[in-house]
Amino acid sequence: MATALITGASGGIGLELAKTFAQKKVNLVLIARNEKKLNEIAEKFVQTGVSVSIYPKDLSVLKNAEEIYNDLKNKSVSIDYVVNNAGFGLHGSLTETSWQRELEMINLNMVTLTYLTKMFAADMKKIGWGRILNVASTGSFQPGPFMAVYCATKAYVLSLSEALNTELKGSGVVISTLCPGVTDTGFHEIADTANTTLLKRSRHASAKEVAEYGYRLMMKRKSVGVHGFMNRAMVFSLRFTPRNAVTGIASLLMK
Repeated sequence: MATALITGASGGIGLELAKTFAQKKVNLVLIARNEKKLNEIAEKFVQTGVSVSIYPKDLSVLKNAEEIYNDLKNKSVSIDYVVNNAGFGLHGSLTETSWQRELEMINLNMVTLTYLTKMFAADMKKIGWGRILNVASTGSFQPGPFMAVYCATKAYVLSLSEALNTELKGSGVVISTLCPGVTDTGFHEIADTANTTLLKRSRHASAKEVAEYGYRLMMKRKSVGVHGFMNRAMVFSLRFTPRNAVTGIASLLMK
């Protein structure tokens, strides 16, 4: 049986993707900070006939990601699918937000994602097959006033993933980037964005909808996918909109 590694697997898009893989009888390696939730999730999945390994680790600390990777190597666990879903946002003016939280965000959204992508892509390249899904955002395509660091990290994820996918052409390894819009997960509670104009005026996708779209994206070997027609239209329109207008509109939406 194949094995999928999923970060941020205790809820939201990560959990829904874990359910999808389990339905396909793919073994799971689940990573999240909440050990109790991971154990409860693992118990349910095991009953469906798949093997589940859990790592209750904080991936904003790179050392934890290194330990997980090395442990899997020592156990000779071959990873066929990787979903880098773990990440969080922070709302507010850059001059007033917490530097410590932003550093944790940078480490989680960028540094650990890069490490896991690099290491598993190299392993996959050796055997000539593998799929990696990196979760970015519609915020990857534009600057995000009042979520400046978050949008910058997601722009990095998109750029890195597209570049590596091109490097790996012909290797049997595909890097796909999922760019969701507003999605009903715990993200907005943590980011403190529930009262923004964007959240109030946008259609909210369910985590299940986005996960199913992301799974199809990966299976179809697509490089980039933006979930939702209106989100795709918005991203397309950015090509023709003056840069100062883009940041101005984003500022109004995120206040």
